[in-house]
Amino acid sequence: MAIVFQSHGGAEKKRAVPGPSVRAGRPATGDVAVDEEADFGYFVPPLDAPENYLPNTAETLGELDELGEMMIDVVATPTSEDPTEDSTLPPVFTYWGQFLDHELTARTDREGAISSMVNAHPPVASSTVESQFRNARSPRFDLDSVYGGSAVGEGIDADVVKVISGLRHPTLTNKMRVGTAVDPGPLPDNLDEHRDLPRYGQVQSTVREAALRLAEAAMTPEAFQKFSDTLPQRAIIGDNRNDENLVVAQFHLSFLRFHNKAVDYLASHDTGWIADFSAAQALTRLHYQWLIVEGYLKGVCDPVVVDRVVQDRASHFFKFRAEFDARRQNTRLGNALPLEFSTAAYRFGHSMVRTFYDYNKNFGRPGTGILPRATLKLLFEFTGGGGRLDDNKKLPKNWIIDWTRFTGADPHDAGDGEPARLARRIDTELAPPLHTLFKEGEDQADQQLKELFKNLARRNLRRGYNLRLPTGQALHKHLNQTGAVQSSPIQDVSALFAAKPDLKNFLAGTASRFHERTPLWFYILAEAEAAGGNRLGEVGSCLVASTFVGVLLADPDSALSRGFTPNQSPLKMPDNTPIDSIAKWMRFAAVMQ
Repeated sequence: MAIVFQSHGGAEKKRAVPGPSVRAGRPATGDVAVDEEADFGYFVPPLDAPENYLPNTAETLGELDELGEMMIDVVATPTSEDPTEDSTLPPVFTYWGQFLDHELTARTDREGAISSMVNAHPPVASSTVESQFRNARSPRFDLDSVYGGSAVGEGIDADVVKVISGLRHPTLTNKMRVGTAVDPGPLPDNLDEHRDLPRYGQVQSTVREAALRLAEAAMTPEAFQKFSDTLPQRAIIGDNRNDENLVVAQFHLSFLRFHNKAVDYLASHDTGWIADFSAAQALTRLHYQWLIVEGYLKGVCDPVVVDRVVQDRASHFFKFRAEFDARRQNTRLGNALPLEFSTAAYRFGHSMVRTFYDYNKNFGRPGTGILPRATLKLLFEFTGGGGRLDDNKKLPKNWIIDWTRFTGADPHDAGDGEPARLARRIDTELAPPLHTLFKEGEDQADQQLKELFKNLARRNLRRGYNLRLPTGQALHKHLNQTGAVQSSPIQDVSALFAAKPDLKNFLAGTASRFHERTPLWFYILAEAEAAGGNRLGEVGSCLVASTFVGVLLADPDSALSRGFTPNQSPLKMPDNTPIDSIAKWMRFAAVMQ
């Protein structure tokens, strides 16, 4: 085990690691969570079958770059979005999905010895990937990103424990620490101002000093200097990727508040439960895990597929793990996740990101506040590393989110020309800001490399090629033959794009024959697009649901393993109804009015 300092992108810092002990990622943002290293493996068993993979040529890489350039929405403008790209899903699903990703995986986006976007050709041998490409996050829905994990294990010293202790309230020790937003206001509602992430500027000096010692030991001098200079406004949370944009940051905050409200509820109601940290943590985890299946999965996936996976007890996921363990007996660490999930299927959420959001009354409707809408760029800037908190070191009150606009509690379409309170469709078009990512590639002197690092679609496509993922057709065929899905592979993906003749002709005309040997990430998005874009298709649903349900069932204490439902919980809403939706979760946590 080790305390992890990591970021979404960048290069891994090379270090010698004895035996199978956990390796820390490249220091960048100052995570707190103790982590366990785990495996990645192929859901489709690696075969010497070239037809199952993209052609191993430099020309393939060039055509992937062309495809990535074509995946940006060209109808959108700098001031408006294409309303035909709106889905029926509330925008919370985009960032709920991001939070869940950070619970399960890390290290899939960084440049390293095994995986590279820049040097994506030739692809890495599948045996090398399975034996050396590691997950830097414990693949369990245990909220280590919130609670910091268990501070026991090799390499865990007093400084690690001290920083984790900073996650807790210093005097009300049954509760989690939260931050307080500051002027300027106004608040978006009539709730309190204690709705910022906790930040290092508010913790004890001993916690800050411990964090600095850990960072200095792990970072380059240049990186450490930047870390030290910006420490006061940095969030002290388990996984600092949850402070990379303001919506996921506010989503993370809801967990801290839910825990604290659970303590208050148990103290004020005769439930038989002791109002302590352990009880609140257990109930927070159980409600969260129940919502993963009944709220999140049944929203973004086909509910029929989700129910089938649950009833089958994720048998195909456990078959994948057994086959992986048999292949990698001498190199495995355990708890493998499918590469097809982590580096392709679960990146469907990138297509749901909007350019503009109706964020709250200050940055949204009715348009009489500060700005008529919040841009994605602003949502990245008002974070610990975004630059806009540099002066006050805390979130302004006017940037607290109005969750009624994100959870479907107060819906609104785009009929007035402003952003709908909806996520974008799950399809093959990404919002324009994802063509030029705000915080990526700035350290690249070479303009071509800078453009590559900033283009999310090109990055995803190159990563899948470099890690030798099977084509969409190969995965679909495997799932069909094993009984995991009922549909047959899409033999000619270009036929799905009659309304997009340029894309259709490009796919059919590639030397790599992308129309019949389709990059997996694109295939998952195309399948969803063909079904309307409001949820994943059968293949995407199967892979995402199988992984999530399998991870939950692998944990004997999870809500799914225990058969927990909100009706069994001592926690109730004010009208004594169960907390059985994401909107009720937010209201119980008192972050939504």
